[in-house]
Formats: sequence, structure tokens, C-alpha cells
Amino acid sequence: MIRIKDIADRAGVSPTTVSNVIHGKTGRVSKATVEKINRILKEMEYVPSISARMLANNSSGLIGVALGFMKKGNASSFEDPFVSAMLGNLEYQIREHGYYMMLVARHEQDDIMQQALGWNFDGMIAMALKEKEIAELSERLGKPLVTIDQYLPPELGVRSITMDDRGGAYQMSQYLIGKGHKKFLFLSDCDLGVDHYRWLGVRQAMEEAGIEDFESRHIVIPWNPEQREKAYEEMLPFFKKQTALFFSSDYYALEASNFLQNRGIKVPEEISIAGFDDVTYATLARPKLTTVHQMVDGKARRAVEVLMHLIQDEPVQKDIPPLPTTLVERESVRDLTK
Repeated sequence: MIRIKDIADRAGVSPTTVSNVIHGKTGRVSKATVEKINRILKEMEYVPSISARMLANNSSGLIGVALGFMKKGNASSFEDPFVSAMLGNLEYQIREHGYYMMLVARHEQDDIMQQALGWNFDGMIAMALKEKEIAELSERLGKPLVTIDQYLPPELGVRSITMDDRGGAYQMSQYLIGKGHKKFLFLSDCDLGVDHYRWLGVRQAMEEAGIEDFESRHIVIPWNPEQREKAYEEMLPFFKKQTALFFSSDYYALEASNFLQNRGIKVPEEISIAGFDDVTYATLARPKLTTVHQMVDGKARRAVEVLMHLIQDEPVQKDIPPLPTTLVERESVRDLTK
């Protein structure tokens, strides 16, 4: 193992000077010496001790990312392409700012709080936590906290990064109605958070189009895959009376498309399918999925940027505007007006 003393001996400087260069404290070190030390560090393939860097900078260098669920039914949450894409983008953005990401995922009820308080995080980003949990975490953590996809009351004082969920769902619903689909359903696994706001957009479009039975057109489906498939089997006669199914996520939309096609029902000829998220798999499916695109990379970038400002004690507006969504038309929605 290469030591700082080995680098100092080769450079002809003190170990303190080498340590200062490694930790970015070069104010009193000449440019030539900095370049010489950095060249030797590279040549000798020196790997700095993270724990030593923490002590030197009075910082852990860690950003905790709290995920409020580890499983959706019997499946790992990482199997959801949106979740995996978000975590991947967060890790990239955090590393770009010189920090390391540590995932804090729930396995049991109190896991999140115990892990968050047990590690000396410089800040945290939270996803899929309850409002009560966020309030407690914000109070007890004592460090900057940013949430993603959480609709929080202003008095909580926690910044949240969101998309225009209501606007995106409204746009898709208008699109479906414009294609002649007035008998369509909106399906989600709950009526909370982003799913609630997406339903509000759907409901608004239905009301404006004069669809009278709109309240019965919001279907809450089970989280558990086996229970969800059983529910689809039971609802299949009802599904066949519809012209389109609009799901709150691409994951559910693609799953349902496969379910229908496996039973001989043609998509979109007999039933159209639409989703929300625009994950990578949306273009790999047959037919390719018509969906609402949300900027996962932009959401991760904004969350990390806001957190960095808070860590550096810089001012950040309390009411952060939602990021825009766009409708992506592909092949899974039939035009009934032709």
C-alpha cells in the first residue's frame, strides 16, 4: 500500500504538503509543486483513504438516498425501470459533485430512520417516504434534505423535486379523447402522491369532455403481481368494454399489454394502451408504447444541485417549479376517428 510518506519522499516535500494537495488545500503550495505531486500520485497509483479524507475535510463525503420501499409486492423495487433509472442518475450526479451515494432502503418499518441517523451523511435525498416520516427525518437528521416526487405542505420546509404530473396526465387524456377514446380507464396502484395528481389531470380532461361517469374510471390495482394478474382476469370482461387503458406507469402499461396479447386481444386494434414515464423498455415493446415522457435525468440533476446548494448554506427557493413533461406518440394507441 502506497503511503503519503512514500509520495513525499519521492517529491522531496513534507507529508503535510502532499496531504494538502490530496485534499485540495493548495493555497500555500506552488503550482509547480502541485503538478509534480499530482504526477507522482498518478504514477504510483495512489488511492486516498476515504476515512482520512473525511477527517481532513470534517465531512463524510456521503449522500444518503432513502428509498421508502424495497419491494413492490413480491418483486424488488429495482425491477421497476423507473426506480433503477432514477437511482443510476442520482449516483452519477452525486459523483459529479465529488460525493459518494449510499442507498438507504427499507426492509423493516424503522430501517430508514435508523440508517439515516446512524451514518454521518452530509445530506440526504428521499423517495417514496410518507409525509410524517419526512417531517421526522428532517427534524432529527439535522442535515440538508431534498425529496423527489413528494407533494409536501410548504410549512414543512423541505424542498421537493417534482414533475408536472397533473399536466402530463391531462395531456395524455386529451390526446386519447382526441383520438376518439371516451371509454377509457386510468389505472394506478394507489391514489396518493404522484398517482393522485395524475388522476386529477385525467379527471379534469374527462370532465371537460363531458364524460359523466369519470369517477368510476379510476381503477386502483394491487401492488402484488400475482394479485394484479388475478384482478386483471376478473376485470377482463370490463376491460373489453373499453377502448383504451391509461396506466400511471410504463411498467404497468407494458405488463397489461402483454397480459392482453397473451389472451388473444390485439393492441391497439381492440384495446389501446398508454403509459407514463417513457422508460427504455417503452421503445422495445411491441407495439411501441405511447406514453408521457418525464426527465428522469433532469429530476436527478435538479435534486442533487438543490442539495449541494443547501449543504453549502446557499439560498434556495422554497417553492421549486415542477419540471415539464411531454407526450410521446408511438404505436399503442389506435385512432378511432379514422
